[in-house]
Amino acid sequence: MRSHAFADMMYVLYQSFGLFVKNDKHRETRNNSGFSFHQVFAKHCYDSVSDIVDTNGVFSKEQRREIFARYEQLYNALMHIPVFSRLDNSQIARRYLQEAIPPVIALEIYKTLQPNDETHFYFHIHQFLNSRHCPSVESGSECVYAGVRDYLREYISTLGFSYKAHLSSVFSHIANIRKGNGQKNETIKQKIILSRTEYIESSISGKDVTANNARLVAVERAYLSLNALLELEKYTALVVSLSGIYRKMTEHGIFCNSINRILHHYIYSEQYDETLLYSITWSWNRKTTPPISVTLKEEPYRYIIELRNIVFNTNQSGSYSGWDFIKMSACLKSSNHSDVVKPYAKLMALICLLSREELTGAWTLVNDIDIEELPIGFLPAAFSVIKLALKVKLERNKIRDGVLLSMINSILANQGVLTDYRAVTQQGIVSPMASSANNLVIMRAVKMYNVMIRKISYLHEVDPFGIYPHAISGLLKKFDDILGKVNRYIKEKECCNDNKILSDLIWADKILTVEELSGSLIGILSESTLYNCLLSIDDLIYYLRCPGEDISNIILLAGISRDARYMREQFCEILQLLCQPCHTG
Repeated sequence: MRSHAFADMMYVLYQSFGLFVKNDKHRETRNNSGFSFHQVFAKHCYDSVSDIVDTNGVFSKEQRREIFARYEQLYNALMHIPVFSRLDNSQIARRYLQEAIPPVIALEIYKTLQPNDETHFYFHIHQFLNSRHCPSVESGSECVYAGVRDYLREYISTLGFSYKAHLSSVFSHIANIRKGNGQKNETIKQKIILSRTEYIESSISGKDVTANNARLVAVERAYLSLNALLELEKYTALVVSLSGIYRKMTEHGIFCNSINRILHHYIYSEQYDETLLYSITWSWNRKTTPPISVTLKEEPYRYIIELRNIVFNTNQSGSYSGWDFIKMSACLKSSNHSDVVKPYAKLMALICLLSREELTGAWTLVNDIDIEELPIGFLPAAFSVIKLALKVKLERNKIRDGVLLSMINSILANQGVLTDYRAVTQQGIVSPMASSANNLVIMRAVKMYNVMIRKISYLHEVDPFGIYPHAISGLLKKFDDILGKVNRYIKEKECCNDNKILSDLIWADKILTVEELSGSLIGILSESTLYNCLLSIDDLIYYLRCPGEDISNIILLAGISRDARYMREQFCEILQLLCQPCHTG
């Protein structure tokens, strides 16, 4: 099952800081590929990491979470850019990491570390990166480990330990710092405890336990912070690059080059600026991929970008003819570097099948595609969006919890920047349905598919207000029917203005079944109870209403008019009363 790569990176970060402990329930969530579970973990992870790297509160917890969110948007935007190369994805991703990680981490240290604060987590990382112990660009990775060994030994010698025999376990552990021999934070702490115990139990005359303990605390602090740096080296081999960028920052200022200036404004400005995001990711792409990319002719490249718009652009107007698709298909099939373009030609073939309403053929084709083997860019998300939508269209009754997770994670990892996030409605009400990442991805996939169908279908004329037969419709029917039934009953009792009395009457007359009251009204979404659907009504219309579909009862309660707000509030209060133990019991 495909996981979400950024979430995996966060687990590595959490592990690098030694935050997993035995029987930690958060460790187990890594095996659950549902991104909503990763979201819960991410909040815990970000807060725990903040407690370590920002003890002085330079950034609040909320600001730190926003910073991590912007890191994720950087990742999403970068991975959405198509790369036309014969290298495999891991090789391309490695090149991206080499370009992106060092300036991001250098800025993080520069912005968070307060000068001369020796107790700060980044202090010894700062010292090491600027020291003679950190190797030059020409040196190999092994030299980083040797440099850390030398730095720690030299640092210990400056602390003025009058008696060093009790440090033998620490020195022995430092000697074992080498490439391929990772060390756990818990073991480092145990070595410090052992040294402390040996000193206390020694027969040295005039020993100062308090002063010695303070020195050991300083050794532990230096060792743990540099061990985190070695974890970075273990996974990325980028410490030397980080050192080069960080030294320039400390010598010439934070804006030592243009990309640092843009990156700084994007990550740390209060206002989110999407134009800066694209400037950064396209810059990294241009620096990274040309040496390993093939050069496509203008026409096939233009059609590939058009394919992306067909799938993802829900605001694009206009439509395509059969002749348009004939030209695009022929061009992609005959393109130079046809082996590199082949996956895009398959997406073109899939769109052509959908345009001709050949859903069975489209379902077969999309299931034959190995999402894991698709090149870096928008293709994995494009195929996953269509596959998820076709699953909803053709096998809606077979969808159970977890069935869509692999497609959801693929979309999240490759969808690019999420620009229409609507978890907070225009009225400032949090939408329970859209605030779940999994639900939102499913709803957006349905909307993208339905918009795409209207753009690409050319076989016959359909009433502008009609429903295309191969679109996804009926998802809101159950919800609409229930609202209509309750609304008609309330109108019959129009003389009654007491919601408590109305709820009792609805219960007594069995207007709502237990399933309608507390069950799922939209089977493809989690937590789609009647109450949650009411709170999310505007989002449900925006994403799940098929163009031309009659959902008059839902429309009646939607929007910002005074009457609609009053009716929603009345319905919500009645539902809350119906869910009280006196009824449900």
